[in-house]
Amino acid sequence: MAKAEREAWQNWSGWVNAAPRARLKPKSEAALAEGVKKAEGPLRAFGAGHSFTPIAATDGTLADLSLLSGVESADLQTGRAWIKAGTKLRALGPLLQAEGLGLANQGDIDAQSLSGAVGTGTHGTGKELPSISGAVSGFRLVTASGEVLTCSENENAVLFEAGRVSLGAFGVMSAIEMACRPAYKLEESGGRMPLDRLFAQIDALARENRHFEFFWFPYAEEAYVKLLNESEAPAEQKRRVPEGENAPSDDFFRAACELAIHFPAKRAGLQALMAGAGKPLDPAAPRKGHVYWSHDAFPSDRTVRFNEMEFAVPAENGPDCIREVGRTMREAGYNFLFPLEYRYVKGDDIWLSPFYGRDSATISVHQYFKQPYEGLFREVEKVFHRYGGRPHWGKLHWLKGGELAGLYPKWNEFTKLRREMDAKGKFLTPYMKALFGAA
Repeated sequence: MAKAEREAWQNWSGWVNAAPRARLKPKSEAALAEGVKKAEGPLRAFGAGHSFTPIAATDGTLADLSLLSGVESADLQTGRAWIKAGTKLRALGPLLQAEGLGLANQGDIDAQSLSGAVGTGTHGTGKELPSISGAVSGFRLVTASGEVLTCSENENAVLFEAGRVSLGAFGVMSAIEMACRPAYKLEESGGRMPLDRLFAQIDALARENRHFEFFWFPYAEEAYVKLLNESEAPAEQKRRVPEGENAPSDDFFRAACELAIHFPAKRAGLQALMAGAGKPLDPAAPRKGHVYWSHDAFPSDRTVRFNEMEFAVPAENGPDCIREVGRTMREAGYNFLFPLEYRYVKGDDIWLSPFYGRDSATISVHQYFKQPYEGLFREVEKVFHRYGGRPHWGKLHWLKGGELAGLYPKWNEFTKLRREMDAKGKFLTPYMKALFGAA
């Protein structure tokens, strides 16, 4: 093999590594289809490498979708837009706004490609808002044979139902149709709240705000609450950190992470210090905040690298679950500094969506990228199991076929369809085989 074909690949956190024998970087759907047809398996595609599992890693063929970028078409009357699969979410916002449209919801990181976000069930927060996958109204899929299938409620409907969260198991998405809404602005407000008051008011906070989430350092007695609500006020220009650069606002947190590595006993004090920063929030009289176009309001420039675990539990169990997660993290004895992140997501009907058939609360656990995460995450995973938690497919977990079948009512139908779509296993790496229980 030529040296270039064995060039190493790693994900954003640097903990997932691969040395593919071949690479694809198609400039068109036709080139993607031809490349997939001829590719030596296992073939996996990646957009931004922002998954923390080895979902994109392969020693076979690695497909880079970054050149499949841009809006193919947009219709302001229907609110539908066809978008090339490799389009980064950060680039997509301004492109849709130019068409008078915006995504109904996003997460607080926008580095991912659209296909990666859809394929793993990535989400934002909002009690009445589904994940990004829930807004998909159609997609085109390149199968193992190189055929291009259009999938929607009216065409290849079963594949559409299952394929909106499919982990790349059926093929490679080349374009995705999103149900958007007219471009809109959001006002960001928030502040710190004592935990007892936060949990006493959590239902009202989620009900009365379009977007509600909070960040809690488990050694602290306060949490930071972030609220987003629609606004007609003039939009401010949000200054974003260029991709690949560090945000100056993260310098203190990065230094704290480095300090905690060498002085673990400092972690409780550092967490309390960071939790106490900022102004207190009175939900009855929130302060006026900054107003941005939606695609600028959702994301934060989080440039301190980390590894992450996230599970979705039934919404009504979320407050009890996160309190138990925090207690477990304090008692387990592992060194950590990042806060927990708590969000709400509306249920959907997508077969492998973590939100299938139930409104959910999601809880995310992070660990600084220079620190080992497995021991801490495995302890926390036990808590999620007790609450019926389902894993985010792009984030770390240790569940496999049989265990997952008990969490997803459509699991067996999905795996049957996967075998039909990819009988020879072109898209199955060892990790994917273990995940699906495939021989």
